[in-house]
Amino acid sequence: MLKINTDADYEKINTWLLKCMCIFWLFAKLIGWRMFTDNRLFPTTPLFEIFDNVPGPIHIILFALSLLLLLLLIVLKKNKAVLWGLLMAEIFSCLLDQNRWQPWEYQYLFVIFIFIANAANQKLITVAFTFILISTYIYSGFGKLNEGFLQTIWAKMILHLFLKIPVLTATQHWLYYSGCIVGLMELAAGTGLLFLKTRKIAASILILMHLFILLLLGPLGLWYNKIVWPWNVGMILYLYIIFLKKAPVIIPFKSVFSGWNIPVFIFWGVLPALNFVGCWDNYLSSGIYSGKLPRMLICIKDTSKCKPLQKFCRKDLLNTCNGEAVMDLQYWAMAETNVAPYPEIRVYKKIQWKLEKQYAGAGLSFVYFGEEHRQ
Repeated sequence: MLKINTDADYEKINTWLLKCMCIFWLFAKLIGWRMFTDNRLFPTTPLFEIFDNVPGPIHIILFALSLLLLLLLIVLKKNKAVLWGLLMAEIFSCLLDQNRWQPWEYQYLFVIFIFIANAANQKLITVAFTFILISTYIYSGFGKLNEGFLQTIWAKMILHLFLKIPVLTATQHWLYYSGCIVGLMELAAGTGLLFLKTRKIAASILILMHLFILLLLGPLGLWYNKIVWPWNVGMILYLYIIFLKKAPVIIPFKSVFSGWNIPVFIFWGVLPALNFVGCWDNYLSSGIYSGKLPRMLICIKDTSKCKPLQKFCRKDLLNTCNGEAVMDLQYWAMAETNVAPYPEIRVYKKIQWKLEKQYAGAGLSFVYFGEEHRQ
């Protein structure tokens, strides 16, 4: 079998990759449109305090501009000016609210960057794109090798809620710790993408993993977190286009260590490792569904003083708030915007400050779970 090695071959692959990505990015933006505007109760958390004063219409203009530019990239041939416009609009939008720093958004921003930086060399685009995929799987696999994943994702979400296995059975040692296989399998498959001999089988395993995720989270499963549905479909297509369609692609990974691809290597190859010592953000380290993300609960003494939030309140079944009304930050964000909050304590603290200021008479108190050292 001949290997793909011409610029025309790489350009064809890259064209398909870019159009697929823009389609699924567009779907994600539409599903989570409230998070990308300020038409919501959930507070914005800008990276810099000065951006707190940005008028609401600016959020909407940036959102509309992004949609328009994505449509242009889907319909027309890729254009460097359009790519630059999309990159700038998305970066500015994300500066206005850290909750927009979703794993798929972060990945898509870097893909746009590599298309701009390597416009003159189609092979380098494919190499950098592939490196991002491999990094995603390797770090995501590593991130699942912890007790939190076994307890909340494996035993509770997959075994109990999805497969309907009783809690007592799901927590038996042999079944409970078999969840480690999930992280190890993703880690091994991600590593397998590096080598020509194992590439096809690794890609096939990862496609099956994404199909399972879609079944787990989709309409036939838990009907949960639909913002990641397009991302998972897109990942399946990327794996197919690069690793399974026709002849194998030559991927000289040494080019990741040169030129404008060096930032890709740093941000996807090096910095995610710092997450394991608490020095880099979870979502910027492929940390989705790792089971170790911090959470915040909001206890409300007087719900009459924060009436807009009442629909997101729940009974304090676990007595975390001493019988007061309780609101889970993640539930609130996903119920209102279809997007999870950015899982970092510094962001939660910013939200806490805004809520205390806005609903001063409600007697709010806040309870944090996990990774309290992250500030």
